[in-house]
Amino acid sequence: MEERDITAKFIYRTKRNTRNVVIEVNSHTRKKIMNSRMKIGWVICRVDDYLHVNRCFKCSRFNHRLTDCRREETCSLCTGKHKLRECTSSPNDYKCINCITYNKYNHSKTICTNHSSLDKNCPSLQALLMKYRQNTDY
Repeated sequence: MEERDITAKFIYRTKRNTRNVVIEVNSHTRKKIMNSRMKIGWVICRVDDYLHVNRCFKCSRFNHRLTDCRREETCSLCTGKHKLRECTSSPNDYKCINCITYNKYNHSKTICTNHSSLDKNCPSLQALLMKYRQNTDY
């Protein structure tokens, strides 16, 4: 690989204070480094695609933001009509508004809804990420 094959785009920190570096590479370089590890300085880093899904902070649904939302307020944890910080539900009572919506329109194949819409393993989120991967021309 050449130095010109990799372009650093930005760095962001997670809630656990780990730093992530987003780099842009060409398709040939991506094939070489995907699902492997990369040494950056003195640190060995995991390599994965950077995919970002827009999520509304008002209604907890995907593909739009708060400024564009026309729906009513929905709790991200329990789908109640209150703000997230006002939620008193236990983890057993969590419901995902995105999976509930999916089940409403797809009667032939229902998916589990007993998780919050913030869950990284949400079937609706995973399906959306898979769709992004399939629609990206690498």
